[in-house]
Amino acid sequence: MVEDRKVTMIMEKHLEAIDLALNSMVSAQYDHESIHMFRESIRQFRALMYFFMPNIRPSDYRKIEQISKKYFMMTSLIREIDVFEIGYKENMNEAALEKLKEIKEPLMINLINDLNETNAFKFQQLKIVIKPFQESEKKGNCLMKRQCDLLRVFINREEEQFGEEKYIHAKRMLAKKLIYIHNILLPNDPKLEMINKELDLFQIMAKQVHDACVNLRFIGHYQFDDQELVTKIVHDHALFTAQAADQYNTTCNVIEQFLEK
Repeated sequence: MVEDRKVTMIMEKHLEAIDLALNSMVSAQYDHESIHMFRESIRQFRALMYFFMPNIRPSDYRKIEQISKKYFMMTSLIREIDVFEIGYKENMNEAALEKLKEIKEPLMINLINDLNETNAFKFQQLKIVIKPFQESEKKGNCLMKRQCDLLRVFINREEEQFGEEKYIHAKRMLAKKLIYIHNILLPNDPKLEMINKELDLFQIMAKQVHDACVNLRFIGHYQFDDQELVTKIVHDHALFTAQAADQYNTTCNVIEQFLEK
């Protein structure tokens, strides 16, 4: 059981972590790893927000959701370009590599300008009020109950077409949230170790599917003339989708066994 004040302290700690990651990103001159760590710090905080949504005032949730998403989106396209180049550089012709560079340069300038316009805003300035847990919740394991509810959302198979990008991406984002929550709030629960392992395998495979979709849209939007690259990504998309579908079934089976106990 985590008391209300302790939950607030955890949230405040992760707001501070975003500020530290932002400072590190600026100091590192926006290199690939620092951008990744900045985005991860926001993802971890948003996972906590999602988990404690029933205990956060709606006005607080909407405000912080809007601000955190704004900062996350500042680096979104830059991150996509970096992942694209790292994953497929060996399959790109020189013209494609040069075009990526041309697209990225103004994005970096915009990122720096956008951050300058925030007037040194600090996430630690945000205040969150966690509504008290009900006594009935405190008597049981309210954290595990909430986590089990989210695990049931993950294994919900209402969508039959697993190949749809939005569906796969939504499942992946929920998998990441569940892993974050396990590690932050329930780190010493051995019952969750196997679930964490399977969730992590799934989210890695689902990321490959999502990245392939993003890359193909990117090629079409910017009119890349690189047929070898397109052929490679189309092949990977089919392969990754099949692998992710198999891993999703495995992960669901592990979760179902856990929930039945």
